[in-house]
Amino acid sequence: PITLSIQLQNVSSRMIQFSWKPQGGTGDSPYTVRLLGKSGEMEERILNETSTAFDNLLSDRQYQISVDVSTCSKNVSTSLTVQTAAEVYSGTTRITNEVFKAEYQNKSSTEFKEFEKKFIMEV
Repeated sequence: PITLSIQLQNVSSRMIQFSWKPQGGTGDSPYTVRLLGKSGEMEERILNETSTAFDNLLSDRQYQISVDVSTCSKNVSTSLTVQTAAEVYSGTTRITNEVFKAEYQNKSSTEFKEFEKKFIMEV
């Protein structure tokens, strides 16, 4: 009997790219590939090739990917739950209402620690 196995190629905050392999026989194309999101959204593709990518996804979300193929009047299916990466943002902050002290350059100084605590509380 044929089995399918999914291999993840790349997972980012906005995309899941994967391939699959029929094992123990030859899978008759086409393959039905589905992406199912937690809130019920679904995308389905009918493909002859054995890889694809879903993009424009939401970051830090779980999706279920599945691959089905029919062979000798038998349907074979496999699925995998994948979580997209969280998006990371970077930025800078300019503080204009505080006079800079040389002690702020030393992260173990009392002045720096007090300023850091105050800054975190304000944010």
